[in-house]
Amino acid sequence: MTEIVSPQQLLDEKGNLKATGYSRHMNFVLDKKHARSSRLKEWDFYQIHFDSRYVLQLTLGHVSYAMQAAATLIDLATGDKHSVGKMASVKPSFKRNMPTNPEVAHTLQYFSHNLCVQFETTDKFRRLAFTSNDYRGIRAEINLMLTNVSKSKEKIVLTTPFDNPKHWYLNYKENCFIVNGYVRIEDVAYQIKNGFGLMDWGRGVWPYSHEWTWGNGGTTVDGKNFGFNIGWGFGNADAATENAFFYDNVMYKLGEVQETKVGDIYHYTDTDKRFVFNVEPIFDNFTKLNVLWIHNKCHQIFGKWTGHVVLDDGTKLKIPPFVAFCEHAQNKW
Repeated sequence: MTEIVSPQQLLDEKGNLKATGYSRHMNFVLDKKHARSSRLKEWDFYQIHFDSRYVLQLTLGHVSYAMQAAATLIDLATGDKHSVGKMASVKPSFKRNMPTNPEVAHTLQYFSHNLCVQFETTDKFRRLAFTSNDYRGIRAEINLMLTNVSKSKEKIVLTTPFDNPKHWYLNYKENCFIVNGYVRIEDVAYQIKNGFGLMDWGRGVWPYSHEWTWGNGGTTVDGKNFGFNIGWGFGNADAATENAFFYDNVMYKLGEVQETKVGDIYHYTDTDKRFVFNVEPIFDNFTKLNVLWIHNKCHQIFGKWTGHVVLDDGTKLKIPPFVAFCEHAQNKW
């Protein structure tokens, strides 16, 4: 695997992927003028798990020809879901304002007559605000503060090539945010205290038809933050996988991870047996979308994860049961 330890230009002047590998911080420099703007896709996605049973998802981004701003609150115990948001044609100004570096202070925002979304990033916190009264009359008010933000905190950042040299994906995932705030969608409202959050930040140009497997989650172990990220099936992972776990804000890189299933129980193990988990499913957050030429089908399986990891010094760290997910998505967009 190739680790990128200093800033490198992501694309050459023809829009071909120039730097491939993984990094612990944003060491890939994206210049949008070299990207194929008519095909460029960009999103910021946040997921917060709190009170052992609730999941809140926030999305702001676009797939070149359409933008989406959405919030979904899920009760894993009952399967109840409450969603609010908007899909619309994307304006050039919105594309221009999508940041190229998630570690630099900025505010990503979208406003319309019935929707206001702001994702603010600073050196000390991230603030997520979402207020809506959409066309169905569904009201929402969300205000969250995400801490455990620092320049020294390690992430998993990687570039993924495809068969076409002009196809590429730049992905930045950050785990172990501590989340406090308030969420209300329709008549369901909760105070969030010390929830666990993750960010999935993606920019790229890739084939219309594609799929992936992605798993992520976080908890505390011995008073320190623990999280993981696994994934495969999207592009060429020869230079780097996105498989890693995080302990006390340090990233531990993994090679390939395999998924097997025996009865109802899923098993996840990397080739070096440094990441070994059994998962008892709780809820399948199944989503399906068919709008014009946008097609998406995703099984996001939340479950109770139990297992262990091995640190670089050989220490075996037992991970008590916690709730996380692994999903399989098939897309055409």
